[in-house]
Order: sequence, then structure tokens, then C-alpha cells
Amino acid sequence: MTTTTPPAYSSEDQPTKNQSRVDALIARMSREQKVAQLQGTIPFAGQLEHSLSGFPDGLGAALGFSAGASIPGDADYFEEIQSISSERSGMGIRALLHGEAVTGWTGMGGTVFPSAIGLGATWNPPTVQAMSDLIRRQMLAVGVRHALSPVMDVARDPRWGRVGETYGEDPTLAAAMSVAFVRGIQGADLRDGIAATGKHFLGYSSPMGGLNVTSNAITPRELREVYAKPFQAAISEAGLASIMNSYGSIDGELVTTSPHLLTGLLRGEMGFEGPVVSDYMSINLAVDLNLVTTPEDGGVKALQAGLDVELPIPYGFGQGLIKAIECGELDEAVLDRAVHRLLTLKHRLGLLDGAKARKETITEAFDPLSTRPYTLRSAREAIVLLKNDGILPLAKNIQKVAIIGPHGNSLRLFFGCYTAPAGIDLTLSGNLSEMAGMLDLPDMTNGAAATKQAPMFEGSKVRSEPPQVEAAIRAVLEGRTPTIVESVQAKLPDATIVWEQGCDIAGTRRTGFDAAITAATDADVVLLTLGGKYGWGSSCTSGEGIDTDDIGLPGVQEELAKRILETGTPAIFVHMDARPLSSEYVAEHFPAVIENWFPGETGGQALADVLFGDYNPAGRLPMTAARHAGQIPVYAAHRRSDSFSGTVLNRYFDGNKTPLFVFGHGLSYTSFEYSDLAVDSSVRSDGTVEISCSVTNSGSRDGDEVVQLYVRDEFASMVRPVQELAGFARVHLTAGQTRTVRFTVRADQFAFLDANMQWVVEAGDMGVRIGASSNDLRLKGSFRIEDNAVIDSARRGFYATVAVD
Repeated sequence: MTTTTPPAYSSEDQPTKNQSRVDALIARMSREQKVAQLQGTIPFAGQLEHSLSGFPDGLGAALGFSAGASIPGDADYFEEIQSISSERSGMGIRALLHGEAVTGWTGMGGTVFPSAIGLGATWNPPTVQAMSDLIRRQMLAVGVRHALSPVMDVARDPRWGRVGETYGEDPTLAAAMSVAFVRGIQGADLRDGIAATGKHFLGYSSPMGGLNVTSNAITPRELREVYAKPFQAAISEAGLASIMNSYGSIDGELVTTSPHLLTGLLRGEMGFEGPVVSDYMSINLAVDLNLVTTPEDGGVKALQAGLDVELPIPYGFGQGLIKAIECGELDEAVLDRAVHRLLTLKHRLGLLDGAKARKETITEAFDPLSTRPYTLRSAREAIVLLKNDGILPLAKNIQKVAIIGPHGNSLRLFFGCYTAPAGIDLTLSGNLSEMAGMLDLPDMTNGAAATKQAPMFEGSKVRSEPPQVEAAIRAVLEGRTPTIVESVQAKLPDATIVWEQGCDIAGTRRTGFDAAITAATDADVVLLTLGGKYGWGSSCTSGEGIDTDDIGLPGVQEELAKRILETGTPAIFVHMDARPLSSEYVAEHFPAVIENWFPGETGGQALADVLFGDYNPAGRLPMTAARHAGQIPVYAAHRRSDSFSGTVLNRYFDGNKTPLFVFGHGLSYTSFEYSDLAVDSSVRSDGTVEISCSVTNSGSRDGDEVVQLYVRDEFASMVRPVQELAGFARVHLTAGQTRTVRFTVRADQFAFLDANMQWVVEAGDMGVRIGASSNDLRLKGSFRIEDNAVIDSARRGFYATVAVD
């Protein structure tokens, strides 16, 4: 087929009065150029000609994969990609370079924050917004303008390996955090921002059996009321720039090729106008699941459904689209629609005007001295004190501390999935081919990524970690990340700190038990650091494509915990994983239990600050801690018909139906009292209700309290949740201080889908509860909604606004 390339766009080619600049560009494009805008690729440094050889008509998108030399070197490398893309487009159109940023920019030098589940545990949207604003500045500096973040999935199954990428189980908490992330990373104007991507649309976090990339058994009502809420909030309140589809299927429809979901729901009901980009290799699933016979047919179905850009490389979006247009199977207007959405976003980002990396800001954006306060704040705020029988905080005159467990002296185990350290581990462990979403990719590195895999842990399916992984991560971090051992030693410079690994993160090897028991016996206090490893490939216990049917401590860790406790030495249990602790033994027997997640590059200092009382913990669980996998699903906002609170006549004859720790739980080193509840008596369906209370720090230490507002629909036409999180505020109070917390809540925040699947606000009584967790509710009141109304769900309220006096 012969094609002609229109001349490059110039300022002299002005659009007509009723034609936008994007329309003018599309009108001059060949079909080949249009299709090129919907394609992505993965360029590799030193292999650019090889990587880009298949894109003669330009490039819509590309992975901003670090060249590995330096941060300025990355900026230059990305500019080289852009120059090639711009020239080949024939119209000066730059590629939309993308990267991951859920807990920090994953490129060279990017600051690494706690995993998203830990960020959810902060219960503090301003912390998330400050983080994503820093990510914005770092990505701008190197010229990567598209973040495949945040993850807006509502996660209620801890068996699923990607729980750690989410903000937890609650749609209101996830909505508030998602809006904060999007506002921070996109900025006030996308010309100075990074396009955020809400993922994974939709219902991806509720897979069958907790297994990744399975179908999602979600009703249409629950899909909209629960799983779509964070996405809708980010679209309506933060102008979310792009969406990524889910790998899943709902009611037999693969999301990737579903016009009902990608067009009817997302655009028709939710009002989204930006591009939808595919999760890696999504169109492949249409072939794998026998929905279509060829990649070309899969591409046509996906494009017609509402998918606009295929990542990471062309599979369905290629010459097959052009052939489908020529034979009448695809309307060219559908192709133009997708191109228009992408070019509109590029125009907003300045990529039609040659926007380049802002190299002059690199030093400031990546300076560890200026970024450290951000990471330390988030790591401290993420720590959840689950239990404390008075052993914490520790005195600083302790003479000997035994730190036991694999997490105690490891840098790698500070970091979760979608971080640079996890990427280093993936590559050096020889597991690159196991990365989910990359399994079907051809080798575009000419064999450069091949590395021998490490052996499995004894009695396990989890691979050990080669020693060069820790060394490489330490080199990359350049000494700015102390381990837990080093952080405790910094607090106690004159004390003896002994570390023993005790056991592996998985497997049955017990050869380290004796040394660990001896160290514990000889110490004044034990810090037992156990949990999982979060990342990609077979060297991890959780992550993308790494699910589990046992949510307890891996391997022989619980056995080690029992042996350590039997020494009689006071012991503090520190849990580090992507899911909350699920160990009845630990929760019952250890005098203090801390949830530390994967805390990022200042995690050691943050933990030491909490242990020794230099920071008063106030994190709260963003996800209910189940006792074991048999309780799943268990979450706070369950419907009345699913209650585990005792009001429904059901029970496990052989166990307990209540969770180990409830949603919103977390302790402090001080105490707080609640008083003076005030609630407006009534509100119209289109109005707001004011709810306030006083909170007093009645203890002797300064600290934060997370004030949680729950609302209950007392009578409704549908079975409603026992209560719903309506708002929250993390409030700092000095010892003895009293502050007033004022919530403003829109009545339509409590809208739901009626029997006719209409969004309605129903008249009736609403119960109000305020307290320190979903179970520790100190104040109770009520208000009445006066009238019924059918509403536009895209314009409803999503969470209360808060003011603190």
C-alpha cells in the first residue's frame, strides 16, 4: 500500500473558525499516521533504532524507561525519543511518555514513598497530595508526562497480590486519596503537570478466588456504588486526565472490549472525556479468551468499545484497523475519535508545541535533603500501632536490643511493587520474564535482560534473593536509607544492637532459629520484624500476579514468633507486608504490634521514631484485618444482610466471625476524648448538613487523632450498609488541647441506586456516629433528609469537607 505523508503542521496552518487545532491536525493525517498515534512501544537505551524501527509514522506513546546513566542523562535520552517521534509524525507531534508513580516516580533518582496501602493508612489526603506534587516536579524535570497512577481499585480481598497498590477497602477513603493524588500530580494546569491515570477500570480488585486477571463477580449496583466511586470522584472533582482498563471481565464481558463499560458507563454515566489507555497486553486477552480469532479483530472490538491507546506495543492496533476501515467493518470516525482524545491530551500537556524536559529543575526536584521531609512525614503517618500493653514507647537507656527477622537488616524489604528497588530485584534475580503484563512481549533488549535465576527457598515456591540485589539497591540509594538496625543504633548509640535473620521470608528452613533465640534471650528487648516481600516475579510473596490462599505469616515465621516469645524477653512485633496482619497468635500474645507496611526510603527512621517515642503513631487500618482466609470477604461497610456484628443469626461453628482488627483501628501514646456533638436536624436532598464535635487530647503527649464520621441510612428501599464512612480528619492536638472538627456533608453523598437502577436520595432518618474507628464510636446523633430526589450521580458528593478550629 502506498501512502502519502501530509506536510508538517505549522503556525501558518490555522484551523478554521469552527475547527479546533486537534481537528485540523486529524483532517490532515493519513490513516497510517492516525493509527501510529494509538500505538506505544518500549524503547531501550542503546537499542533505539531497533526499538523504534516499526514506527515510521510517529509514535503515540512510549514507556519512559530509565537509560541508567544519570538523571540528566535520562532527560537527554527521553528527548532523543521525542525528537524521533516528532520528526516521524510529520506534524511535530511528540510521544506521550509514561511511567509508574503510585508511590513515587520509578525512574532513576525518583523518591520512594510508602506503598499505597501505607498511604491509605495515613488517612491524610494532604500528605498524598504533597507526595504527588513532588512526583509531578520530578517527572516534569525529566520529561515524562504521563503517570500510570494512581490505583483507584477498592480492595476487599487480601488474597489478591495487588492489595498493596490500593488505598484499601473503603470507597470513600479511596475517593479522597485518589482525588488528592490527581490534584497533586496534575497541578493547576496540565501545561505544568503530569497526566494522571485512574486504574483499573473497573472491578479489577475483586477477582475470583483472589486470583489476578480472573472474572469479577460484581453486580451492576455494587459496581457503580462501590467500585466506580473513586474514579467518579477523581473525574468530577479533580479532572482526571486518563483511565486504564482492567484485565477483568464482568458478567461475561471482557472490560477491554466492553462498550457497556468503556463507553456506556465510563463516558455516558460518568462523563469521562479523556483517553482510555490499555493495561499492558490487554487486547491479547480477547484472543486468549476466545472472544475473537485474531489480534486484528480484537483491536477493532477494543477500539469500538472505547479503548483509545494500546500499551505497551501494538498487538491489536495496527494495520488491521486500516484494513477494517477499507472493508467497511470499522467506521473511520471511531478511529478519529480515539486520535482526537489522545491529541487533545497532548495539546493540554504542550506536546503539540514541543514541550521538553525541564532539566534546569533537576537538582532541586531530586535533592535528597529537600525530598526527605516528604518521605519521612508519609512513613511516620503510615505506621499503625495495632496493640500496646504499655511496652511502648521504649526508653533510651536500654543496653541491648535484639532485632530478629529478615526485614530488620534489609533495604530491599522497605520497598514494594512498582518501585525502582523492586525493579532492580526483578532484573538481578533473573525474573524479568515473569513480570505480569510483560509475559508475551518479544525480547527487545537483544538478550541484554537475561540473568540466571536464584534458587528457591527450602520448601517453598519463592526464590531467594541474590546478594547483589541488596548491594545494588544500597548503591542506588547512595546511603540515604538506613536499615532498621542502623536506625535503632542511631537512637541508642551506646547500646549493643544484635541482628539475627532467624528465618527466610518463605520456606521451611529453621537453621537460624537457635541463633535468634540466643540473641533474644540475652537482650533487654526484642524487635521481631516479619512479613512478606512485595514486588514482581517468583522472588516475592505478593505483587502483580503473586496471589495467595493463605494470608497468614509466610513460611515458618509464626513458629519463630512463638519461639521468640517463649524466651520471656519483652518483644515487639513489627509486621511488614502489603496486607494487614492476619495472625491470631501474634495479636493475642505479643504485648505490642506495629503495622509498618513497606515504608519506603525513610522507613527505618520512621519506625525508630515511633519505637522510642520521638513520633506519636496515629495511622489507621485502611483495610479490615481478617483472622484468616476463611473470613474473606470481611469489611466494614458490609450490607446489613451480611453482618458479622451479631445482629444477624449466623456464625462459624468452628471459629470467630469478627475480624482480628477492624477498619479504621489504630492506637496512640496519648488518649483522646470526644464531646459536644452538634448535627443539623434536617436537610433537603440538594443541601448540606453540618456535623461537628470537640476532640480533646486528654493525655500527656502531643499527637494526632483520626476523627472518623460514619453515617447510617436507618430505613431504605434497598438493603444498605450497616454504616458508611462519610468523612474523616487527621487532627494534631497538643497535650490538653481541645479542637472542634466540622464536617460539611452533602445529602446526595448518600444517594444509591434504587430498584429501577436510578440514582436517588431518599427521605428519611440518617444515623450519625463519630469516633476513632469503625467500631470505636464515641458520639451518636441523627439528621433527617426531607425529600426524595433523582440525581445526576456524576455531580453528587463523595466525602465530607472538613474544617478544624
